[in-house]
Amino acid sequence: MNKNEKFEFETKSNTLKFLKKRIKKSKIENIFDFTTENWNYNKIEILQIIQTKFNSKIIVRSSAEGEDSIEKSEAGSYESILNVNSNSKNDIKKAVSMVIQSYEFRGNKNLQNQILIQKQSTNIITSGVVLTRESKRGLPYFIINFEDSDATDGVTKGKSNNIIKIFKKISILSVPKKWQKLVIAIKEIEKIILIDYLDIEFGINMKNEVIIFH
Repeated sequence: MNKNEKFEFETKSNTLKFLKKRIKKSKIENIFDFTTENWNYNKIEILQIIQTKFNSKIIVRSSAEGEDSIEKSEAGSYESILNVNSNSKNDIKKAVSMVIQSYEFRGNKNLQNQILIQKQSTNIITSGVVLTRESKRGLPYFIINFEDSDATDGVTKGKSNNIIKIFKKISILSVPKKWQKLVIAIKEIEKIILIDYLDIEFGINMKNEVIIFH
């Protein structure tokens, strides 16, 4: 992809790779992906690449064809396995198998479905999901559903329901300080992809850095 390429929803991994080259107000952890078909035929090579690229705990994530689109997001529909030991081939194989099985369980047997590997973010203090429009009427609010903890999946698994609404047109100085960097980061993403009806998973770490998960 070149930097002038128009954004189109594809897979989670492709979306993150598109954004990673362009964002400056937030960050995306390093990415490696492969398809179910790749895994079936090149498992040993893929395991070697993962262990070369990552020397820390990793997250093994779903990135299915059709998982996300402008019409809908299926965040949480498939498995994502956190805190996988990148030094253990058995742990990696088990996590990848769980993600692929979650595709099959939902009847999605497309061999071009991807599996996304990323470094597991550390020192997270707040995480959640931002809707960039009020869902029922499309009103111009950021709806932030969040939890304050070191976990990164509480909101997507329905374990947390802390919500704050921020009117999109107010001055950034009027936004509560806790959310200013997140709002700036989300506005940057809207400008990059030219869509303002988004569903974005995020984390904020102890350095107050905004990390985009999805």
